Amino acid sequence: MSRSIRYASMKDSDILGKVHSESSQAAFKGIIPDDVLNEVFSIERRTKRFVSELEEGSPRTAIIFEDNEPAGILSFAKCRYGSNDNSWIEIWRVYLTPRYWGSGVAKELIEWGINEIQKENFVNIELWVLEENIRARHFYEKMGFKHDNTFQIINMGKELRELRYIKI
Repeated sequence: MSRSIRYASMKDSDILGKVHSESSQAAFKGIIPDDVLNEVFSIERRTKRFVSELEEGSPRTAIIFEDNEPAGILSFAKCRYGSNDNSWIEIWRVYLTPRYWGSGVAKELIEWGINEIQKENFVNIELWVLEENIRARHFYEKMGFKHDNTFQIINMGKELRELRYIKI
């Protein structure tokens, strides 16, 4: 078993779209209505989004490979919500292909991401997670993130609470 992590390039947009789509559809099943889940998190739509992000250069996205197979992705950039000062950065996404859930891949990926973030002298990290995504919430708590009682309501075919987790 060998793992490697590298930043994504434009040639990786198909990989990114596939990993994000498969992970989202599995993780959000029963949380987001199926019709919305299948549309918003289709491979085609996710791939187009990554093409756009890679062209813009933000967020920065990395891929973790297990034995040369794409296992997960992580993206980070400036905070999308609120008015945090420049000491803050947001982890926009951590998604693993379901077959790698519980394998330690996510831990390695987020530790790598935090290390990359700290190299850029950011002090505070935030991320947002759906309240009903208990698996992800437990993982982030295990990694030292804490819900700071901040939330927002989003609409994904129904109203959902998205919770802010921080690591200071």
